[in-house]
Amino acid sequence: MRARRFLPLTVLVGLAGCQGSNPVPFITAAPPPAKPAPPPVTFNINLKSLDNRAMVLMYHDLVAIRNRDALWYDCTPDELRKQIAFIQDNGGTFVSVDQLHRHLMLGEQLPPKPVCLTFDDNYQGVYDHAIPVLREFSIPYAVFVHTAFVGGTTGRPKMTWDTLKELVKDPLCTIGSHTVTHPPDISALLPTDQTKELVESKRALEEKLGIKVRFLAYPDGKNDATTQELTRDAGYELAFTTKTYLANASPNLLAVGRYEQSTLERHWREREEELANAVLGTVIQPLQDSPVTVVQDKYGSVKLTLIKGGKPKSILADGRQTVSEFIAAEPGAVAGINGSFFSLAAIASTDNRMVGPCLPENTGLFLPDPEDTRLKRLNNRPAVFWDDKSIGFSPFQPNSMNAIEPFQQAMPGMKSLFVGGVWMVHNGIALTREQQSMYGAKDIQDYRRRAFMGIDAAGVFVCGASMGSYRTDQVAEAAALAGVQEAVLLDSGFSTSLVFGEDIIASGHSSASNPSRPVPHAIVLLGEKDPTAKYDKLSSPNQERRPRRTGRRR
Repeated sequence: MRARRFLPLTVLVGLAGCQGSNPVPFITAAPPPAKPAPPPVTFNINLKSLDNRAMVLMYHDLVAIRNRDALWYDCTPDELRKQIAFIQDNGGTFVSVDQLHRHLMLGEQLPPKPVCLTFDDNYQGVYDHAIPVLREFSIPYAVFVHTAFVGGTTGRPKMTWDTLKELVKDPLCTIGSHTVTHPPDISALLPTDQTKELVESKRALEEKLGIKVRFLAYPDGKNDATTQELTRDAGYELAFTTKTYLANASPNLLAVGRYEQSTLERHWREREEELANAVLGTVIQPLQDSPVTVVQDKYGSVKLTLIKGGKPKSILADGRQTVSEFIAAEPGAVAGINGSFFSLAAIASTDNRMVGPCLPENTGLFLPDPEDTRLKRLNNRPAVFWDDKSIGFSPFQPNSMNAIEPFQQAMPGMKSLFVGGVWMVHNGIALTREQQSMYGAKDIQDYRRRAFMGIDAAGVFVCGASMGSYRTDQVAEAAALAGVQEAVLLDSGFSTSLVFGEDIIASGHSSASNPSRPVPHAIVLLGEKDPTAKYDKLSSPNQERRPRRTGRRR
């Protein structure tokens, strides 16, 4: 079987089959209202889910006391109670696998700091020691069962089928599959044997317990693209690994990350730091068309030039050229700005590879970033995407967003996509220096000429540049004062180039005789130019000449 590569996915898991059925008294002969159709199953992590960051905890056995026979991953009832208290004291909330699944798949909202509890291997100790505590606090939980060992007494005892039938009646409980025999690495098996493990365990649970099994925990977390494909084909809607990342940062719904329960406090602190400094949530707003005009003023201590209006179009050149050349070559373009960051900064280079995934409208070809190490550094930087009618901004997740599918799910007609340097303004508020420094490049607070793009509160496209050298946080404060609602940093320093018609308004250098360096990526504005716009300019393109190819770097 040919393995297909799975890309960022999203799904939520539920209490299906775990709810008891209470009889409802007959009141009227009218037929009951038709049930709404279930949502289509998709496996991309929904960009709307990025307003929250859910944590899934992984447990195995619970033991009455921690003695020399206890294993490192065991948990005692006292430790479980302390973990529950820690989560509650720190503002966390408990959610079911179904809630998590719907959040990841559909973007349905969860309460703040959501935590989902999962228990692998069907240990009797979970029934004896964990479930009484969970019921005391009304905390939902999921138990993953390897069906060949149900009722087993070798080693540590496992729950019997009768015990599992009792759990099915518990509205707090979700029962999922853990395969048949718990192979040490299911991905190492032949596809036919993997299918047998996945399908037969699901069938046994459904037939013996009378439930629909929708969720899976891979034994020891092992899986690959083929395993995920077979898991999907077997009818599972969400599957857990043992990779340590937040659920929303998972590659897809068939590879959702979990944290080993003993690491809760350490990873909680990491999540708190991320929540404190990252922009959360995806913004998608209608784009309002208007004549392309220039606004130039001093905002606080920073002089900015903003070009507003028109329809943006992203262009990736075969090599590198000036923004004036991008505009001249594009029919209907009346203004433009240099684009986002590219791989090789050397002035002499003609390389056009971009940092992060990119979809330029002029080619329509999606280009993932092939460098995994670099992708990790782009965590929570702004991904910008738009079509003819709307524009979106979303915190980039390296595991799931180096692919076109999640963006197309959020915006089916998407034409342009790139990853900006850092989020400067969000919801009309400038990000602080500390917030920007957490996820931006090291040099964003150097004093340089700065270029950015975004929208105002009315959805009018804005591209802008500082008329002098500033830190990014200073320019962000000025942009917010200028009424910019969302703004992201574009390549700056020597690349800064803002052009209106034939006039160069802002440059990476202070004179037309030493203009901005050529770049591979630019954003041009299509539309009608406002003939009444007044502004200071540096030069016209006939004065512009390329910089000497010295190989100098930014």
